[in-house]
Amino acid sequence: MKDLTPRQADLMLFFVAFFWGTGFSVTKIALEIFTATQLLFLRFAIASAASLILFGKKLKKTTKSDVKAGFIMGVFLAAGYVFQTIGLKGTTTGNSAFLTGTNVVMVPFFYWLITKIKPGKNNLVAAGLMFVGIILLTVDFKNFGNFNLWDFLTFLCAICFAWQLIATGIFASDKDPVLISTLQLLTCTVIFFFMMLVENQHFNVNAKGAASMLYLGLITTMLCFIMQTMGQKYTSTTHAAIILSLESVIGSLFGVLFLNEKYSVITIIGFAVIFLAVLVAETGYDWIFKKVNFLKNKI
Repeated sequence: MKDLTPRQADLMLFFVAFFWGTGFSVTKIALEIFTATQLLFLRFAIASAASLILFGKKLKKTTKSDVKAGFIMGVFLAAGYVFQTIGLKGTTTGNSAFLTGTNVVMVPFFYWLITKIKPGKNNLVAAGLMFVGIILLTVDFKNFGNFNLWDFLTFLCAICFAWQLIATGIFASDKDPVLISTLQLLTCTVIFFFMMLVENQHFNVNAKGAASMLYLGLITTMLCFIMQTMGQKYTSTTHAAIILSLESVIGSLFGVLFLNEKYSVITIIGFAVIFLAVLVAETGYDWIFKKVNFLKNKI
């Protein structure tokens, strides 16, 4: 496999963020037809089948270390998708997209637990902003003190995805990205298969459901996770997280354009605060003060 330059890796991760962003709306549509467990199994079964057809020969070179990497990545990924997909049943695509994007602020702190490298001040500020944004999205201000359970479940998915990002960053550095990504998809498929057996619900398939599952399985899952693993091989975990967090903006935009979702002023403020937290996590906060001073001088 040809090595990527940092710019090529960033561009690859941007396309991953774009497709993941579109996936929120498609998932919302698919949940009208399938249960959350059925959706997850079909999504990853399609992705795994396609990956095996295209890259099955690589599995002959699988080592115990590869299986361990794919399994760990897959468990975090499966848990994240369970929380996210169930959460989408009771929240908007915008809320789901932005709350999922909060994983970018968590990554440096979780990475600290493993490497003992402390996060910078910008990450502390970003964490505070993220907490405020989550409150604005999840608290029912009409009945203060009542939290939106669906948004909270979506927040739990962000925690799982943060650990998946860290695991991918660690394992992708010295392994074949396509191989461990395929093992990750297979791990998720097995987990969701057993969950579906326990649920024991009948399938209701129509043209819209089939089309949505093909898109989710082939594009937002198989293609995107191979591209994510490949991109993270050539960039830092924190840098990858900030690029991938753009899915929150794209996901919210598609919810407005195609699902006619509307937001209250408080919700929009919550989105803005969380997006600001993402920016601060990557770029610091000095630029904010420079902007303020620039405006003062203009006045």
